Amino acid sequence: MAIDLRNVEPLGSKSVLLEQAMRRHRSNANGKGLVHDDMDMSDMVTPDFEWLNEDKTALKNLVAQMDASIGQLSQQMNQLEEQSGKSRHLLEKEQQLLFKQIKTLNGLLKKQVDVFSSMERQMSEIEIKQNNIVPQVGIGLVAGLMSAVTILVTAPWMTVLMEHIR
Repeated sequence: MAIDLRNVEPLGSKSVLLEQAMRRHRSNANGKGLVHDDMDMSDMVTPDFEWLNEDKTALKNLVAQMDASIGQLSQQMNQLEEQSGKSRHLLEKEQQLLFKQIKTLNGLLKKQVDVFSSMERQMSEIEIKQNNIVPQVGIGLVAGLMSAVTILVTAPWMTVLMEHIR
């Protein structure tokens, strides 16, 4: 024969709970129904749910702190993405400028090579006269002018390159 424990108050000691269950079972068996008068409630522990409220408050505080931390982390991630986008954009602009400068320098070097090859052709066509001073002065002047032009043309590019290196 089974004892029904569904109607027993769970906050009492085991002996009191067992005694209550047995009384109810006997009273149900006798046909009297549920009798609560004969229960001894002196051993019952009064329920204390204050710890549950404290835990609930602590959990709410913890969740609020976690939400704040996640918000700060999200804000920092957004700032980081924004800064990386700006950096990427600046890097792309600098690369474009550098490629333009390289293209300009390649064009200048090609022109210089063309001038030197033209000058070499002209020098091969010039007949060296007995007076070697005049052709040498002419060659010196042409070479000096070419060097000056090269320095004047490449000076701005070289300053920009030195600034990028720093």
